[in-house]
Amino acid sequence: MPITDKISLKTFWEAVEQRLAICSADELRAILRTLAQETSPSGRQAFLDRLGPVAAGPAGIARAIEPEDLLADIDDLAAEIEDAIKGAPEPEEHYEWGGYHDDEDEDDPYAGFAEPLTVLFDRAQAAFDYGNLQLACDAYDALFGIFDLQDDYGRGVTPSDLTDVDIAEARARYLRAVYEIAPSVGHPEALFKEMLQTRSWVGGPRPKLDDLIQISPAPLSDRDRFLADWIAFLHEQPGADADAWLREAVRLAQGTAGLEALARNEGRQRPRAYLDWFTALEQEGRPREVLIAGREALGMLETGLPVRAAIADHLCAAAEKLNEQVILRDGRWEAFAAKPTLARLLDLWDGAGAGAERTDLMRRGVALLQDRLAHPPSSQDATGWSEDGLEQPVWPSKAVLAHACLLTGEFDTAHALAAREKELGWSSGENTQGLVVPFFLGLFSGHSFAALSPNLAQLWQSGLQTSAGYATGAGEPALQRLQRIYAKLPTEAPLSREKQETFLAWCLDIARQRVESIVSNQHRGSYGKAALLTVAVAEALRLRGDASRGNAFLDAIRTRFPRHSAFQSELRSAVALMERGK
Repeated sequence: MPITDKISLKTFWEAVEQRLAICSADELRAILRTLAQETSPSGRQAFLDRLGPVAAGPAGIARAIEPEDLLADIDDLAAEIEDAIKGAPEPEEHYEWGGYHDDEDEDDPYAGFAEPLTVLFDRAQAAFDYGNLQLACDAYDALFGIFDLQDDYGRGVTPSDLTDVDIAEARARYLRAVYEIAPSVGHPEALFKEMLQTRSWVGGPRPKLDDLIQISPAPLSDRDRFLADWIAFLHEQPGADADAWLREAVRLAQGTAGLEALARNEGRQRPRAYLDWFTALEQEGRPREVLIAGREALGMLETGLPVRAAIADHLCAAAEKLNEQVILRDGRWEAFAAKPTLARLLDLWDGAGAGAERTDLMRRGVALLQDRLAHPPSSQDATGWSEDGLEQPVWPSKAVLAHACLLTGEFDTAHALAAREKELGWSSGENTQGLVVPFFLGLFSGHSFAALSPNLAQLWQSGLQTSAGYATGAGEPALQRLQRIYAKLPTEAPLSREKQETFLAWCLDIARQRVESIVSNQHRGSYGKAALLTVAVAEALRLRGDASRGNAFLDAIRTRFPRHSAFQSELRSAVALMERGK
């Protein structure tokens, strides 16, 4: 099983030594007796063998390594894998929706290599633990190289196949061995090259210098001198990896003060230095300084940079702790302007004061969203892939603009946005008809969105769910936030009766077109959706006090498709639900 909730080896050994130091001889005997009681019958002899006196090795480890030719065994296994690659069968394929796919149930021709490779990784670890760093370095170099052996179909042994090997720790041991055996001249260059290389071998999060520190209880040799050389070297290297390792080195060597100096001196070129500085201040319980520095950073960095959203998040967290409501509101706007997502739009709504202040802020949001949708980011706007996407620009969904319009009362804009869409495809968050039509039906019913009749409520919830999509954010899920916000809207539509009728007529026309397209073209899987929409319209009209019109709409749809028995069945179920909900 995958290793989880682990602590570093350095922390583990320090804790072991601390506990041993405070235990008396009688307490140690009691501990051993407990371990003996927990030993399985088949493991009793091995337990007794381990109780014999042995010479202590590095870090208190007490076991011997047999003099085996580790590198030769690795070469032999690599040769076996290469032979298997030459004779590997072509993968079988089966058809699924969207094309052909490899058969996941077929035998993996390389599955048998996982166990012997795991044993070799264990032996490489033993070489490292006993201080044979050159052997460990050579062994890990050869072992990681095995992951590059693949057949013509991209198959081979992968790190994920070795479920009993902590690949991240193995990489840290390799890099620590590289560090310790490298000559002092060219030390940073050697480590930098190998850290980049292991990213292609292993994948996953980038390695860190702290991984090398935590993988052994022994201190990193010549640490202070190396950190100074490492920082100077990294300053001259391009790329996100070098920037991340530089910021880590500054933190290790100079602490929060060093991060502050880096951010203030090089923040324009290295905006993540601000984030590291803020994180350090937060860990030290200094929100007021985060507040001041956050505003400074936003004033320093170019407008439009996506990373400004993450900086604004730190500012908002500090403002919330200090109850600085004006700064919190401004910070939420900066976060939204940098990355105009649904979650950040809802932050604006929740953070703004009621009345005109909230309306003005949301209208600014509408204008910004319209501008962004009219000018989507180009490939040149992105600064490259990153694990957390902080530098990636956001092209907002049309659903975000629709919500901004509906919440602000910009109904003409919402209508124009939805009217351009097709009557099919409501399951896409980019088709705003599936949100705007249910909203108008609910709004003009004169009832709260939390107290709609059953079919109309289902239609509305479906629109909310689709528009929320995969929106993420801290705290309350986006769908629940939308439900809460809309439930508190006034039940009386802020429109003239004539304007309401215009929008309502459009809703009925769209509903007819959608039902017609679904049923006439026999999209049987969507008959339930067509029936739901039909009866939801009838319910909205009944709630509005126009039951005769609602009944007429329902009857027109019913008589339009008399021979579509499956649709008629769905329609009867929806009507029955309406009658029960009266």
